[in-house]
Amino acid sequence: MSRREFFRRSAGAALLAGLGTWGLAGCGGGAAGAPDGPVEIEYWHINTEDFGGPTVRELVERFQEQNPNITVRERFQPNAYTGLLENLQTDLAAGSPPDIAQIGYLYLDYVTNNFPFASVDELVESYEDGGYLDDFPENILELGRVGGELVGMPYALSNIVTYYNASMLEEAGLDPDEPPQTWEEWREAARSIRESTGKPGIYLQILDDNWSTQALIESNGGRLTECRDGEVVAAFDGPEATEAMQFWADLVEGELALNVLWDQGDQAFLSGEVATFITTIAKRQSLEEQASFDLRATTFPAFEGKQPRLPAGGNCLFVFSQDEVKRRAAWEFIKFLESPEGLTIWTKGTGYLPPREGVADDPRYLRDFMQENPIQAVAVSQVPLVVPWQSFPGPNGLQAANALFSATQEILGGQSSAEAALARAAGQVNGLIAGEPCS
Repeated sequence: MSRREFFRRSAGAALLAGLGTWGLAGCGGGAAGAPDGPVEIEYWHINTEDFGGPTVRELVERFQEQNPNITVRERFQPNAYTGLLENLQTDLAAGSPPDIAQIGYLYLDYVTNNFPFASVDELVESYEDGGYLDDFPENILELGRVGGELVGMPYALSNIVTYYNASMLEEAGLDPDEPPQTWEEWREAARSIRESTGKPGIYLQILDDNWSTQALIESNGGRLTECRDGEVVAAFDGPEATEAMQFWADLVEGELALNVLWDQGDQAFLSGEVATFITTIAKRQSLEEQASFDLRATTFPAFEGKQPRLPAGGNCLFVFSQDEVKRRAAWEFIKFLESPEGLTIWTKGTGYLPPREGVADDPRYLRDFMQENPIQAVAVSQVPLVVPWQSFPGPNGLQAANALFSATQEILGGQSSAEAALARAAGQVNGLIAGEPCS
């Protein structure tokens, strides 16, 4: 029995064993309300005071007004998802885990293989009459699945958009009301921008998490990994991936695109040194507050004749409660967070996208907000294109990710062709993840 199977069965047995507490014993599960007596649960999150912390508190207060017998203790975890996971491991070992925690999409495999938890599939089967998940698009639910099981509830959701300086486009003789939509069109636009301003036209974020690299490769039909003979192997050395990365490198070599790390690219865009900034929608509020020019956004560029595939940023909600009463209360809180009311508060306060259908265009919830924030609406329009953010499996996954990032740096720095660098990196990655089974 695998480690994950052991945890699945252990958590599932605990969940079923406690159903009598709620009057739900039997084979069919079914809906139930909040607990009758007072209960306190703990919610771990990574939202700082500058990004979502006040919104978390507002959500907790609103939930407690509606559920006075449930007290939610929210606890901020420093150092983002890695810091949260370190503390989670410590508290689980001590037998006092949080009841709910935000788990970054990139860490789902790690969590499901190392920690006991109650999956969303189990919670829905035990506590809902059916149909609860119907309002969540299938591609969004896929973000919370591992091995076909919905382990976490997709919650915080972002994707990558193209911010642009409308004034720089106008200066280059381009129509800012009709921005380019494909990489090929942006290449031509960047030439015009270079000729008229002497500055590069494009900056695609560069970070060691390979988020933008995955977006570029998969939008051209490539993949980072694939399943071969039951094992995960590198696939980013394939022809589509190589073509996409060489396209990016050629833009840099021709001085049409900027090759700097994220923070430098951010400042270059805000200071008018580059016309576009292709990065997460989560940067919207910060850019709007700092930009001294006409800031606009459009969709992530497509390759001619192909549909983009955009890795999701953000997190899922996981239930780690080992007590049945707390677990049931935790599920009630998650349902509130995922409700149209909760998601409206969350989106307005953080800039994340609602993972649930019907919230963004409903006049009772976010329709007016989207009309007032057209950049946010661009990201919402791309939700059907969202795919899981890929990580490399196994204990050497981080080293594997670093191998791909190093190859990206070599390619963009002109030290190697995309074909040669990606082939070398694929060999390194396959050595690091050898024997890792497909999910």
